[in-house]
Amino acid sequence: MTKSRIIQEQHTAGPQAIGFDYQFYYFMFLALDLKFGQKIGFEVKDDIHIDKDDGKTTLYQAKHTIIKNSKGNPQNLTDLDIDLWKTLSNWVDFIKADNTSGFINKQNFILVTNKSENNNDFIDSLKIFKEDNDFDKVKSKINELSNKTLDKTLKKYIKNVSKLNKTKLSQFLHKLTIETGEDEIIDKIKKRIYEKYYQENLVEPIFNNLSSELNLSKYLDIKAGQKFEISGDEFGKRFGKCFKIVTELKPLPKRNLPILLPDDLESQIFIKQLIDIGEIQSGSNYIREYTTHMLKFLNEFSYWSDENFVLPTDIEEFKRNSIQIWINEFRSKYRQIERQINNGSSIENLEEDIKNLGIEIVDYIRKQDLSIQGFSALGIEFSNGYYYTLSDNLELGWHFDWNNKYKKE
Repeated sequence: MTKSRIIQEQHTAGPQAIGFDYQFYYFMFLALDLKFGQKIGFEVKDDIHIDKDDGKTTLYQAKHTIIKNSKGNPQNLTDLDIDLWKTLSNWVDFIKADNTSGFINKQNFILVTNKSENNNDFIDSLKIFKEDNDFDKVKSKINELSNKTLDKTLKKYIKNVSKLNKTKLSQFLHKLTIETGEDEIIDKIKKRIYEKYYQENLVEPIFNNLSSELNLSKYLDIKAGQKFEISGDEFGKRFGKCFKIVTELKPLPKRNLPILLPDDLESQIFIKQLIDIGEIQSGSNYIREYTTHMLKFLNEFSYWSDENFVLPTDIEEFKRNSIQIWINEFRSKYRQIERQINNGSSIENLEEDIKNLGIEIVDYIRKQDLSIQGFSALGIEFSNGYYYTLSDNLELGWHFDWNNKYKKE
């Protein structure tokens, strides 16, 4: 690598920029669980803070590294990590700035990082202290770490923490949480979205919409000299449109699989029904077209059902509504025929009228653009294909006496 290239890379802000991005995405992750009565802020009281409805506040510091260890994972958070002790020292300064115990009583402190935890003596000592409350032991560990380093800046941070009086340092350590290994934050956000809506196809659109709107709002609020804070009450008002896709009608996915036509097209029940009323003639090219419509629908419908795009209850409702449309038209068209038969007319003598009315019913049904609950309309081709399926299964027909004519076969 050339000297100029080394100098260029030393002056790039990539690692710092991704650190800011990490803070923002962690903010987004927390915002997704914001409750009414809470308020979340970005770069206001700390990297991130959440005010609770009980008057307490949780302060978050989010630290990110791009440095990998020999296994390809983010480097370990060591007990002499500069980010660790700088963060603790800053929080100690907050505590010292308050002359009363009011501040520390109302705060919780969380350091979150993508760094791994491995043999960190301070974290181990902190866990033990929270169990046995042996202050002298944890204080001794802090002093030991201060003596262990020759780095003047790091030593200054550690000593600043150790100089906090016993009561406040004990309180601080009890309220301190260190969360390591918080990597792949974008994946965690997407998982949280999935856990809320349980529809994988909604995750990417919601993530993209929300991250974009949050980022824009952050920029505009801070640019205008305002604090970027969002209350649980206003989260829906400001960012509810990002989740609108959940309630919007959306198209069902289509695979467009190749269609394998049966050898004997005219042996299909739904084709026989159409031939019998004279809607098509034997040998017509329309037979192939109608069969294609039906098989296209069946291919996609089985996919939607198998992959749980549509629920069994939605399928039942779809079928019930579709058949009801046919029932209403069937009764309307054949009302006069039924009266004539009830008055003694022979169904054979009414055959020509029945066939003409049957064709009218087919024409009406073919204009229906059906939809399944929660999704946009299927389109005429698929809707026709569904009705052909119902006809082929003898769940509906076109001839006045269809129920007797075909179930005898």
